[in-house]
Amino acid sequence: MSNIEQISVESRVKLEIVERNMKVFLEIKQFGSEEEIAITAKDISDILTKEGIVFGINNDLIEEITANKKWGEKFVVAEGVYPAPGENARLEFSFPTYKSYKPQIKEDGHIDYHEISIVNSAEKDSVLAKKIDAQLGATGMTVLGHELPAILGKDINIQLGHGVFKDPADNSIIKASEDGIIFYDVKKNYLEIQKLFQVKGSVDFSTGNIHVKSSIEIRGDVNPGFSVQTPYDIQINGSVEQAAVSCDGSLKINKGIVGDGKQIIYAGVDIHAGYINNQHVKCKGNLFASTEIRNSIIECGGEVTIVKYDGVILGGSIFATNKLTAPTIGNKYNVATEIEVGIPLENKEKFDRKKAEIAALYKSISSFNKKIAEISNLARNDYNDKRIIALREESDASMRHLEILKKEIFELCKQGSGKDVPVVIVNKTVYPGTVIKIRHATYEVKEELNHVQFNLSGDEVTTTKIK
Repeated sequence: MSNIEQISVESRVKLEIVERNMKVFLEIKQFGSEEEIAITAKDISDILTKEGIVFGINNDLIEEITANKKWGEKFVVAEGVYPAPGENARLEFSFPTYKSYKPQIKEDGHIDYHEISIVNSAEKDSVLAKKIDAQLGATGMTVLGHELPAILGKDINIQLGHGVFKDPADNSIIKASEDGIIFYDVKKNYLEIQKLFQVKGSVDFSTGNIHVKSSIEIRGDVNPGFSVQTPYDIQINGSVEQAAVSCDGSLKINKGIVGDGKQIIYAGVDIHAGYINNQHVKCKGNLFASTEIRNSIIECGGEVTIVKYDGVILGGSIFATNKLTAPTIGNKYNVATEIEVGIPLENKEKFDRKKAEIAALYKSISSFNKKIAEISNLARNDYNDKRIIALREESDASMRHLEILKKEIFELCKQGSGKDVPVVIVNKTVYPGTVIKIRHATYEVKEELNHVQFNLSGDEVTTTKIK
């Protein structure tokens, strides 16, 4: 910090140059008992110039200070400009780094779904990525007119694993050193070429369980009692029957899944399947079933979509964090089917526990009120009866706890939820026996509804017609 005291007119002017010559404070001292000495904006300007302060001067403020005689106050009358950082380095990839391809839902409810593959392959010497270097930002300036050098944007480093290399002719280009499957971890910024593990037939006694650390392609089925596990992606061209399949990437099953109610199918990203029957399924991404989901337990961190226009959800319990879309839910025989949306997957268990606590509290409060009424009648409305006072205290405590739980449930709904408003869309018919839950609200379908969308409005689930 630099303090500069001037004499005469200048004796009333105090300047402070702070923050490494980036800011100037001005204070004009109270005059005292002697005859007033006129101080003008030009006087201040001359003093600033004399002290070498030439940049970022707020002349309008100086005019206001001198015109209104704002003595004894401290003002910032000059500010430098800090150098701005440039654009950060980035990577441009020649392949999709995210593997979720949502089908498009048309205005008439038809879903345009194209066949996809979750596996991205690369040929030897093909370009996988190119690094764009960080750029310099704008220069800065101190109040003394000294230029501050521009700041280079942040660099980015990608970790290269097996099967990839930097081009010797251009170090910014990353290529594949062999044919294989591209694996890219977005969180770790890690890239490698994997040799795809292929099962030419089915997973059965000839192969045993498949537990490998590479992407897997199974050309046949996964038979009962066997398991398939990998931290990467799995593609199964046949079906999965009473088997356990788990991957941290995406899972595609061309035909479908038939479970026994015991095994679990898990994917860390999306699941694509032809059909799902009597199966417990968990996925952190989106779930797409071509034709149906029957008598299954589904826990999905994104959206659940039945792809074909004649598809159906029948029986079981389906949970999706953001959204569920299906042509038909339930059937004319009123098969119990539960649909729930709107809760972040990671908060689902806490949410269910707190809902159970709330239901128990409502029951307790009702019981307290009933006992108070009974005692009041026996005691001829003696409201000072100790039993009544004790019951009221317990009821009040339960009410306070109830309000706390409601607030906690509200917070659980907000935390980690997606940008989309939770919604259930039925393109054809939803039948009685279906229960729709959106966050804390419940809607029991009592009659057939056609072309309907279920939304959350305050504390109620409401319906609107769709085309």
